[in-house]
Parts: sequence; structure tokens; C-alpha cells
Amino acid sequence: METTVVKIGTSLGVKIPDTMITNYKLRVGSKIEMSFIQGNGMILREKSKIREGWNTKFAQYALDGEDKPLLPDFLDSETDIFL
Repeated sequence: METTVVKIGTSLGVKIPDTMITNYKLRVGSKIEMSFIQGNGMILREKSKIREGWNTKFAQYALDGEDKPLLPDFLDSETDIFL
């Protein structure tokens, strides 16, 4: 697919064709990773969303009462004695 490099202020930008915007559900603010291949190649890919939604999942986890410590508190105080 062919596209055009354009001037944006003191930088350059790449126009993304509408079909790619639709297919990849891109929007203003989408994070893109760029990789350059030896020679004249370039790869654009959507930035990974590995941790997306973690904050709401952990909040629900706490509300469900499943965030209790695995070790009893007295173990912490025993180790403090030797310090």
C-alpha cells in the first residue's frame, strides 16, 4: 500500500490510508511502534496493550476481598528482630 510523507511543523508525518484506519480501528491518539529494517524498510504496528484494564481488574479484586496477604503479619515482625 502506498502513502505520502507530509511536513508537520518541524517534523514529518505519514498519511495512513482510510482502509488501514478502518481495518485496524485506529483513532487520534492511537499508539504506534515504528521499526526500521536494514535498507529501506519500515514496519508500523499498533503498540501493545498488555496492561490495559488492570486498574479496574485490581479494584474489583480488592472489592471482592481477594487481596488478603498470603503470609501472616507476625512473620514480618520476626525478621525485624534480627536487623
